[in-house]
Amino acid sequence: MAALLASAEARAAEYEDEHGDDDLDAMDESDSEDEWDGLGDGENTEPTLSAPAARKDSSRRAFDKVFKRVVEAADVVLYILDARDPNGTRSKEVERMVMAAEGGDKRLILILNKIDLIPPETLKAWLIHLRRNFPTLPLRASNSAPNARTFDHKQLSVKGTSETLFRALKTYSHTKQLKRSITVGVIGYPNVGKSSVINALTSRLGGRSDPCPVGAEAGVTTALREVKLDNKLKLLDSPGIVFPTSSEASKAHRTDEQARLILLNAVPPKEVNDPVPAIALLLRRLSASAASFDHLLQVYDIPPLMTQDGDMTTDFLIQVARKRGRLGKGGVPNLHSAAQTVLADWRDGRIQGWTDAPVLQVTSKVPALNVNGTQQVDKGGSGDQKEIVKEWAAEFKLEGLWGDDEGGDKMEA
Repeated sequence: MAALLASAEARAAEYEDEHGDDDLDAMDESDSEDEWDGLGDGENTEPTLSAPAARKDSSRRAFDKVFKRVVEAADVVLYILDARDPNGTRSKEVERMVMAAEGGDKRLILILNKIDLIPPETLKAWLIHLRRNFPTLPLRASNSAPNARTFDHKQLSVKGTSETLFRALKTYSHTKQLKRSITVGVIGYPNVGKSSVINALTSRLGGRSDPCPVGAEAGVTTALREVKLDNKLKLLDSPGIVFPTSSEASKAHRTDEQARLILLNAVPPKEVNDPVPAIALLLRRLSASAASFDHLLQVYDIPPLMTQDGDMTTDFLIQVARKRGRLGKGGVPNLHSAAQTVLADWRDGRIQGWTDAPVLQVTSKVPALNVNGTQQVDKGGSGDQKEIVKEWAAEFKLEGLWGDDEGGDKMEA
């Protein structure tokens, strides 16, 4: 018996010597592949927070790794934005990186998803605004959640918008006349609907189940996934990445950034330690519109709120807790549970809210002159960008589609 035990220990030691390092390397590689958080930083180029402290340092490395792989492999990049807050789910740094890849030979298209959650006039304004920088298409990638408060955009259905996007990609593939298939990378914040976009495109082929798992919570996609549409088109789905907040940022700034990301559904609910700041931010945003705030009160059938030191968050959560039965021992309102309920309603579209497109200021400023009296030339690149948008739109045959000046009447609800 002792001899058998000694023999087994010797074999185990030999195996450890031969395979130990390989196993550790494999474990390290596996760990790094799972470190995904979100994507983009809105209008700010400063990174933002979305994950527990244990993963802060890895978020930027994970972003660099997955984003570079997608951009390097893709001929066309679809940047998926949440129609309720396009600038909040958009990163200028991401756009610059795509534009700079391979000498500017990549194509970038902005996709406004979840359009059923905003009114037609707001959608049209955002399309006009975004098309000043990049070709932009509206998309309804999936059906709404139960009891969601939605807007009817008539022909802008799941089928109609996905077929329009598919035809645009096929047109680009035909225009390039490459001997290989066109690779389309799909990027965006967590939970903006990247996988739903791919499933909407594949569903038009018929007889195929959804190739990409989807969910209402962030973090469903955890690795790069390639989906073949046909012999000329293949899609590359990717996890969303969010930059970690700078360690030098103040505590208040980190809290505000976390609240913003929570409202973008970029943070999985299990990672939300304190949902109350996000509710406070939601109330501040909705209170800017009397109609939106009244609608919020109607959702929970509660009376006008009382403020304490200018903040109505506590009274709101107390009333929601009583209405929804989120009570602790002795009937004490559980504000944490009430806040989670509100976040779930917001995520599923039962609470209406959106941001309006920026309005460009018209100025009558006198043009600056050079020392010799001639007018200075604007080197900001706006003219070049307009030409790029026009050229790319022609490659995909996007001109005149929903939201353009020529085709705006097609979008009336």
